[in-house]
Amino acid sequence: MNNSQLWAEYKKSPTVQLKKQITIKYVNLVHYVVHNSKFGNYNILDERDYFQYGIEGLSEAIDRFDPDYGTKFETYAIQRIRGKILDELRKIQLKPRQDGTTPHNESFYSTVSLNRSSDDEDGYTLGEVIPSDIETPAVVTEKNEAKTLLVNAIKQLDERERLILSLYYYEDLSYKEIAQLMNITISRVSQVHTKVINRLKAKLTVLND
Repeated sequence: MNNSQLWAEYKKSPTVQLKKQITIKYVNLVHYVVHNSKFGNYNILDERDYFQYGIEGLSEAIDRFDPDYGTKFETYAIQRIRGKILDELRKIQLKPRQDGTTPHNESFYSTVSLNRSSDDEDGYTLGEVIPSDIETPAVVTEKNEAKTLLVNAIKQLDERERLILSLYYYEDLSYKEIAQLMNITISRVSQVHTKVINRLKAKLTVLND
Protein backbone atom coordinates (compact mmCIF):
# COMPACT_ATOMS: atom_id res chain seq x y z
CA MET A 1 0.00 0.00 0.00
CA ASN A 2 1.56 3.32 -1.11
CA ASN A 3 1.29 6.59 0.80
CA SER A 4 -1.75 7.88 -1.07
CA GLN A 5 -3.61 4.61 -0.57
CA LEU A 6 -2.65 4.48 3.10
CA TRP A 7 -3.94 8.01 3.76
CA ALA A 8 -7.10 7.42 1.76
CA GLU A 9 -7.80 4.25 3.72
CA TYR A 10 -7.09 5.95 7.05
CA LYS A 11 -9.36 8.91 6.31
CA LYS A 12 -12.08 6.50 5.23
CA SER A 13 -11.66 4.23 8.25
CA PRO A 14 -9.29 5.66 10.92
CA THR A 15 -8.47 2.44 12.72
CA VAL A 16 -5.82 2.08 15.41
CA GLN A 17 -3.87 -0.35 13.23
CA LEU A 18 -3.71 2.05 10.27
CA LYS A 19 -2.61 4.87 12.56
CA LYS A 20 0.18 2.68 13.91
CA GLN A 21 1.35 2.02 10.34
CA ILE A 22 1.43 5.74 9.59
CA THR A 23 3.18 6.51 12.89
CA ILE A 24 5.94 3.98 12.23
CA LYS A 25 6.28 5.24 8.64
CA TYR A 26 6.85 8.84 9.74
CA VAL A 27 8.56 8.44 13.13
CA ASN A 28 11.81 9.60 11.50
CA LEU A 29 10.24 13.08 11.42
CA VAL A 30 10.28 13.11 15.23
CA HIS A 31 13.97 12.22 15.24
CA TYR A 32 14.59 14.97 12.68
CA VAL A 33 12.85 17.64 14.75
CA VAL A 34 14.47 16.59 18.03
CA HIS A 35 17.97 16.51 16.54
CA ASN A 36 17.72 19.62 14.37
CA SER A 37 15.61 22.09 16.34
CA LYS A 38 16.73 24.58 18.96
CA PHE A 39 14.43 24.79 21.97
CA GLY A 40 16.10 27.64 23.83
CA ASN A 41 17.49 26.99 27.29
CA TYR A 42 15.27 24.03 28.11
CA ASN A 43 18.10 21.85 29.37
CA ILE A 44 16.05 20.19 32.12
CA LEU A 45 14.92 17.43 29.78
CA ASP A 46 16.85 14.74 27.99
CA GLU A 47 16.34 13.48 24.45
CA ARG A 48 13.75 10.87 25.41
CA ASP A 49 11.46 13.56 26.85
CA TYR A 50 11.63 15.51 23.60
CA PHE A 51 11.00 12.30 21.68
CA GLN A 52 7.92 11.47 23.75
CA TYR A 53 6.43 14.93 23.21
CA GLY A 54 7.31 14.64 19.52
CA ILE A 55 5.43 11.35 19.23
CA GLU A 56 2.37 13.06 20.69
CA GLY A 57 2.74 15.85 18.13
CA LEU A 58 3.01 13.31 15.33
CA SER A 59 -0.13 11.58 16.59
CA GLU A 60 -2.02 14.88 16.53
CA ALA A 61 -0.71 15.64 13.04
CA ILE A 62 -1.97 12.29 11.76
CA ASP A 63 -5.42 12.93 13.22
CA ARG A 64 -5.72 16.46 11.79
CA PHE A 65 -4.00 16.13 8.41
CA ASP A 66 -6.18 16.49 5.32
CA PRO A 67 -4.49 15.28 2.09
CA ASP A 68 -7.03 17.23 0.03
CA TYR A 69 -5.43 20.55 1.08
CA GLY A 70 -2.42 19.78 -1.10
CA THR A 71 0.15 20.22 1.67
CA LYS A 72 2.80 17.52 2.10
CA PHE A 73 2.31 15.60 5.32
CA GLU A 74 6.00 15.92 6.18
CA THR A 75 5.78 19.72 6.12
CA TYR A 76 2.62 19.76 8.22
CA ALA A 77 3.85 17.14 10.69
CA ILE A 78 7.19 18.83 11.36
CA GLN A 79 5.35 22.01 12.35
CA ARG A 80 2.97 20.09 14.62
CA ILE A 81 5.79 18.09 16.22
CA ARG A 82 7.90 21.16 16.91
CA GLY A 83 4.85 23.06 18.16
CA LYS A 84 3.87 20.25 20.53
CA ILE A 85 7.35 20.08 22.03
CA LEU A 86 7.44 23.85 22.54
CA ASP A 87 3.95 23.86 24.09
CA GLU A 88 4.94 21.21 26.62
CA LEU A 89 8.21 22.96 27.41
CA ARG A 90 6.34 26.21 28.07
CA LYS A 91 4.02 24.38 30.47
CA ILE A 92 7.03 23.09 32.37
CA GLN A 93 8.56 26.56 32.55
CA LEU A 94 5.30 28.24 33.59
CA LYS A 95 4.31 25.62 36.15
CA PRO A 96 7.43 24.40 37.94
CA ARG A 97 6.96 21.74 40.59
CA GLN A 98 9.03 21.40 43.76
CA ASP A 99 9.35 17.67 43.16
CA GLY A 100 10.43 18.15 39.55
CA THR A 101 7.35 16.52 38.02
CA THR A 102 5.34 18.05 35.19
CA PRO A 103 1.64 18.33 34.27
CA HIS A 104 2.28 15.97 31.34
CA ASN A 105 3.62 13.18 33.53
CA GLU A 106 0.81 13.59 36.03
CA SER A 107 -1.78 13.47 33.24
CA PHE A 108 -0.26 10.34 31.75
CA TYR A 109 -0.14 8.41 35.01
CA SER A 110 -3.70 9.38 35.94
CA THR A 111 -5.29 8.43 32.59
CA VAL A 112 -3.23 5.47 31.44
CA SER A 113 -4.98 2.13 31.14
CA LEU A 114 -3.19 -0.28 33.42
CA ASN A 115 -4.22 -3.45 31.59
CA ARG A 116 -3.25 -4.63 28.11
CA SER A 117 -4.23 -7.63 26.05
CA SER A 118 -1.61 -8.29 23.40
CA ASP A 119 -0.14 -11.18 21.45
CA ASP A 120 3.35 -10.22 22.60
CA GLU A 121 2.41 -9.63 26.23
CA ASP A 122 4.79 -11.31 28.66
CA GLY A 123 2.19 -12.00 31.31
CA TYR A 124 2.67 -8.88 33.40
CA THR A 125 0.64 -5.66 33.40
CA LEU A 126 0.49 -2.59 35.58
CA GLY A 127 -3.05 -3.56 36.49
CA GLU A 128 -1.71 -6.65 38.24
CA VAL A 129 0.41 -4.53 40.56
CA ILE A 130 -2.75 -3.50 42.42
CA PRO A 131 -4.68 -6.55 43.70
CA SER A 132 -8.34 -6.97 42.76
CA ASP A 133 -10.81 -7.64 45.58
CA ILE A 134 -14.45 -7.06 46.39
CA GLU A 135 -15.11 -3.30 46.18
CA THR A 136 -15.82 -2.55 49.84
CA PRO A 137 -15.14 1.03 51.06
CA ALA A 138 -11.99 -0.16 52.79
CA VAL A 139 -10.75 -1.88 49.63
CA VAL A 140 -11.50 1.20 47.51
CA THR A 141 -9.48 3.35 49.91
CA GLU A 142 -6.64 0.86 49.87
CA LYS A 143 -6.64 0.75 46.07
CA ASN A 144 -6.56 4.53 45.83
CA GLU A 145 -3.60 4.62 48.20
CA ALA A 146 -1.90 1.90 46.17
CA LYS A 147 -2.44 3.86 42.95
CA THR A 148 -0.85 6.92 44.55
CA LEU A 149 2.13 4.83 45.60
CA LEU A 150 2.29 3.39 42.08
CA VAL A 151 2.38 6.86 40.51
CA ASN A 152 5.20 7.91 42.83
CA ALA A 153 7.11 4.71 42.08
CA ILE A 154 6.77 5.22 38.31
CA LYS A 155 8.17 8.74 38.61
CA GLN A 156 11.37 7.20 39.99
CA LEU A 157 11.96 5.08 36.87
CA ASP A 158 14.60 6.16 34.38
CA GLU A 159 13.59 7.86 31.12
CA ARG A 160 13.78 4.75 28.92
CA GLU A 161 11.65 2.73 31.31
CA ARG A 162 9.00 5.46 31.51
CA LEU A 163 9.03 5.88 27.73
CA ILE A 164 8.41 2.15 27.20
CA LEU A 165 5.50 2.22 29.67
CA SER A 166 4.11 5.31 27.96
CA LEU A 167 4.30 3.81 24.46
CA TYR A 168 2.90 0.46 25.61
CA TYR A 169 0.03 1.56 27.85
CA TYR A 170 -0.73 5.08 26.60
CA GLU A 171 0.05 4.89 22.86
CA ASP A 172 -1.06 1.22 22.75
CA LEU A 173 1.96 0.10 20.72
CA SER A 174 3.17 -3.49 20.62
CA TYR A 175 6.64 -4.61 21.69
CA LYS A 176 7.63 -4.87 18.02
CA GLU A 177 6.49 -1.32 17.29
CA ILE A 178 8.21 0.06 20.40
CA ALA A 179 11.41 -1.74 19.38
CA GLN A 180 11.25 -0.11 15.94
CA LEU A 181 10.62 3.34 17.41
CA MET A 182 13.42 3.10 19.98
CA ASN A 183 15.87 1.16 17.79
CA ILE A 184 16.23 -1.71 20.26
CA THR A 185 15.31 -5.39 20.09
CA ILE A 186 11.86 -6.76 20.87
CA SER A 187 13.35 -8.98 23.57
CA ARG A 188 14.92 -5.91 25.18
CA VAL A 189 11.54 -4.16 25.31
CA SER A 190 10.03 -7.24 26.94
CA GLN A 191 12.90 -7.49 29.45
CA VAL A 192 12.59 -3.84 30.47
CA HIS A 193 8.79 -4.07 30.80
CA THR A 194 8.97 -7.23 32.92
CA LYS A 195 11.75 -5.80 35.09
CA VAL A 196 9.79 -2.59 35.69
CA ILE A 197 6.57 -4.41 36.61
CA ASN A 198 8.41 -6.71 39.01
CA ARG A 199 10.18 -3.74 40.59
CA LEU A 200 6.89 -1.86 41.03
CA LYS A 201 5.27 -4.94 42.56
CA ALA A 202 8.14 -5.33 45.01
CA LYS A 203 8.07 -1.64 45.94
CA LEU A 204 4.32 -1.70 46.62
CA THR A 205 4.66 -4.91 48.62
CA VAL A 206 7.30 -3.31 50.86
CA LEU A 207 5.29 -0.12 51.27
CA ASN A 208 2.13 -2.02 52.18
CA ASP A 209 3.75 -4.36 54.71
